[in-house]
Amino acid sequence: MATRINKKSRTLGFNDIEIKPCGLGYMYEYEECKEISLPGLRRAIAKLEGKKVPPFDVQPTALEKIATISEGEAERLLEGTTGNVTFCLRGNVRPEFITIDVNNSGDLIASFFIPCEIDDPSYATEAFSPHLAIRGARLIQCKYWDDPGPKIPPGWDIDVLLPRNRSLLSSVRELAVVLARSAGLAPDVPVGPEFVAGLCHGGAPDSLVGLEESDWLEVKSQGYDLDNVKDKIELAQDVSRFANGETGGILAIGYRAKKNRNGESISKCTPIPERFAQAVRYRATIDSRIFPPIDGLKIRTSPHGGGWILTVFIPSQAEENKPFLVHGAIVGGKVEGAFISIVRRRGEASIPITGPAIHSMLAAGRSILHRKDIGQ
Repeated sequence: MATRINKKSRTLGFNDIEIKPCGLGYMYEYEECKEISLPGLRRAIAKLEGKKVPPFDVQPTALEKIATISEGEAERLLEGTTGNVTFCLRGNVRPEFITIDVNNSGDLIASFFIPCEIDDPSYATEAFSPHLAIRGARLIQCKYWDDPGPKIPPGWDIDVLLPRNRSLLSSVRELAVVLARSAGLAPDVPVGPEFVAGLCHGGAPDSLVGLEESDWLEVKSQGYDLDNVKDKIELAQDVSRFANGETGGILAIGYRAKKNRNGESISKCTPIPERFAQAVRYRATIDSRIFPPIDGLKIRTSPHGGGWILTVFIPSQAEENKPFLVHGAIVGGKVEGAFISIVRRRGEASIPITGPAIHSMLAAGRSILHRKDIGQ
């Protein structure tokens, strides 16, 4: 059954479900509505407000392809928006409300308020635009409020032009959560492992789609079978690659990547079965297979989409602890349990540490010990 909004009772219906408003006007609980399709919601809002809009077209418009929307174009895009239909998020999630509008041209507009202590418009644009662009959305305008109301912190009112695709309302919520988290970062803090972990376990795991793998980010579409020795060694090698690198990184399990001109980017969230998402077993395997122990290692799991997302966060390690050794190696597809392997990460690829490099490290260590013996 088509998505519909009853003007008299104010109920919102979809998939044979009738949802009652939770406040004044057309306000609904997000959790009850998150599976509504955006094209269906567009039709329902347009009908409610008596707007005749063109048929839904998934082809990007010329406007969706430009990076910046002019002030005049912003005014046109907001013509006919009413703020009638709002969805309320619970559980101390920011933003607390998301408004979905249909303008006079049939475009979908999302609006929400994001708390932020930084009132510089250029900061807001720089913080928000990359996350919007990845998802095909555009920032229409943002307005800063020093005193938005009682018990409400300062922040940005944001209007976003949503892409013309067949996404669900949940995709808008995830976008809003990403923007809220990016607004909470200091201006000079780049997107990194801790930011990614926050998205994975902060209610917006699908928001990683579009990010590229790098020297600090690797994803896996399937979990490791820790009853299998080969998988134990592969897990230890994947983690030690970051530990032996310069910046550390994060291994996110439950995501598929695909090749692009720059390397590989995350294409889909693929939650893994619970039996492959046992944080205790991951830690035990890593601790038993990698020497020396990795300082600050964090393993987290979160349920999502009928499965689980698991992340292994590896902070930057002290140089004097490197290289990190893995007990076991895979040579020609075969497990060699008595071998020791040493690997590190470069970009989205992994490279072994060479024999000369290992020898130079050992020689340097012997030299230091020799100097200490002479000093004694």
